[in-house]
Amino acid sequence: MEQENENGKLLIDSVQLRFGDNTVLQSAFVTSYKGRVTGVLGRNGTGKSCLFKCIMGGIRPQNKYVRLNDEPRTDYGHIGLRVKYLPQEHFIPPGITLPQAYELYGVDYEDLIRFDDKYDCYRNHKVKELSGGDRRIAELNLILNSDAEFCILDEPFSNIAPVYDEKIRALIQEQKANKGIIITDHIYVEILRVADDLFLLRDGFTYQIHSRDDLVRLGYIMS
Repeated sequence: MEQENENGKLLIDSVQLRFGDNTVLQSAFVTSYKGRVTGVLGRNGTGKSCLFKCIMGGIRPQNKYVRLNDEPRTDYGHIGLRVKYLPQEHFIPPGITLPQAYELYGVDYEDLIRFDDKYDCYRNHKVKELSGGDRRIAELNLILNSDAEFCILDEPFSNIAPVYDEKIRALIQEQKANKGIIITDHIYVEILRVADDLFLLRDGFTYQIHSRDDLVRLGYIMS
């Protein structure tokens, strides 16, 4: 990969996470660049979600190094303003409407209607009145259309009707022009379709992936 602009870079390095005697991450690292999609692969239980939560402050690891654009200020509050995170669980409060949630994030609700015009009928619905799939689409769209410099997407294709897969990929490709995107999903073929750069988490360590042969060699897929 050619040298990227240091003013559009999110570096996560030397992440170590233990729960008692159980070591989840050992010197894990990921680098994301503005204008690119970074895929993080790994089998269930390898620590992908834990890594993301260590970045955002949901979990405090024993060690981590996070740097935005090589700037010295990397406290959790500062990162939270510039990096937006789509967790696996729902995050929009159930008692508010979708337009209220979009206003809180400074995102135009029309962006969601352009993605799927059925949301025009949901303007006055509380979030708790929506199906899980509809909530997930609204949350994904909200994160990607935010003014964040980087977005982290944890399982964006899971629990979503397959009819949305192509539209989600198109939205990711559209938004990567303005931000860096880190994404993981157990539907790994979707990651391979959208990612410009790939990393694999295995046994607590990160491996940069350059070809399908690397995934075979590391035991992630069959030859």
